[in-house]
Amino acid sequence: MLDPGNRQLRMAKTPSDVGRMVKHLGGLPKSERAAREPFELGHAAMAAFKWDEAIVYFRKAMSKAKGTQLVALLNLIGLCQYASNRPVDALRDYEESARLAEEFGDEQGKAVDLGNIGNIYSAKGETDKALKYYEEALVVYRKISYKPGVASQLGNIALILSARGELDKALECQQEALAIHRKIGYQPGMANALGNIGLIHSAKGEPDKALKYYDEALAMDREFGYQRGVADQLGNIALVHSTKGEPDKALKYHEEALAISREIGYQRGVASQLGSIGSVYRAKGEPQRALMYSVEALATYREIGYQPGVASALSNLGNTYVWAMQMRTAAPPAPARDKEVVGLAAKAIEHLVPALAMFLEMNIADGPRQCLWGLDECLWVLGREEFVGLCVRAGMSKQKAEGLAEARPRATE
Repeated sequence: MLDPGNRQLRMAKTPSDVGRMVKHLGGLPKSERAAREPFELGHAAMAAFKWDEAIVYFRKAMSKAKGTQLVALLNLIGLCQYASNRPVDALRDYEESARLAEEFGDEQGKAVDLGNIGNIYSAKGETDKALKYYEEALVVYRKISYKPGVASQLGNIALILSARGELDKALECQQEALAIHRKIGYQPGMANALGNIGLIHSAKGEPDKALKYYDEALAMDREFGYQRGVADQLGNIALVHSTKGEPDKALKYHEEALAISREIGYQRGVASQLGSIGSVYRAKGEPQRALMYSVEALATYREIGYQPGVASALSNLGNTYVWAMQMRTAAPPAPARDKEVVGLAAKAIEHLVPALAMFLEMNIADGPRQCLWGLDECLWVLGREEFVGLCVRAGMSKQKAEGLAEARPRATE
């Protein structure tokens, strides 16, 4: 029997978006005994989170498998590689699986692999590549009339469009995905689409509409017993309360979401809630707590290699230093340029400059605005020369730093 403590440790080291990866079994469950037996042992090892052991069995099965069975085995190996924090190896296996699927005419296997490749690029923050693979997978799923796959890829595409600020297009995709999930009666898919529609309404500045969708998604996830979905929706509801200026209510929901995420080893959820809790404490006027949670959120995102989260955490942490700097300058008798203020500005720039670069590279719509606000505040405190120097030290080109300073004359007033 698997020790629960060891299981939790293995889960905690698993990329939190591994649940988005789709398994493709092909004809393996009904294959000849020589290939079926090691496949079954590998599948059991996967269920126990013994990823390397599973890979050994799947490779043994490959020596006896043929045709589309090879597509399925490489797909499973790719999932194990990704779950073991080896995205480069996973990408190689998924690409080979997709190539064989094309060769053997396995359309569903090809679509599954394309979607999984898109997930890897999405986690790396390479959204253009991710979108390309999601759209290719969608075409194949529509071709074979596989409705669950169509809905899944529509949801993936909508997430990227939403991050880019293309909210109306994103909403259209999510609504189509929701309609398909309802038609086929897939409750987890319905709840996920409802929550994502709520996120779009939130981004559109419609918190009450968002809350309606979050509440419906939460009820469905609770009914189905899908704890990851419960954690996500609790966190989303908390964000609405933050928007409404209700930090204590927000904190209650975030803490419940954090506890569930920790319990099930959902590391992206852990990181998200930690970052949000840090933002709540910033709003409550508790800078030390805000910094503590923001630092932990950044470390967690870095551990799982989720680059959009790293950028967001860097931005939040940088702006927390900005806020602490503002408090210091607003509290007499502290002069605007005392040693502590300059140190806080330097810390802010150290985090905001790489965050800005990442947001721009990933084409995440709202991220640059948040970074530029914080950098503007630092420029006002430091003055042009010192600001440019610190930006360059943080990785920005001198030309861009000087251009940024020129575009914000407030510092020289």
